Amino acid sequence: MDDDLEEYHITLIWGELKERFGFDIKKWKQHKFPQFLRKQPRGVSEIDAFYRFGNDFINPLLNDILGRPPAYPTFNNLVNYIVKKSRKA
Repeated sequence: MDDDLEEYHITLIWGELKERFGFDIKKWKQHKFPQFLRKQPRGVSEIDAFYRFGNDFINPLLNDILGRPPAYPTFNNLVNYIVKKSRKA
């Protein structure tokens, strides 16, 4: 995980998922992720849970959309792109 990932990056990532891939953000952000977050052990931060959620649930969809192998780190690359982009701003 990118150690620089912060809560505002997560907001930017949701926006990219909506703009680039047509994700139904209301469904994902308000229903699917909170359900996943509730099932996490107490010591897991929301940021760590989001990263895990992205790899477990979002990454396979992105790879399917883009025709990439299932294990390709598309979500990780998106996270890195957002973090780096926000540093330049």
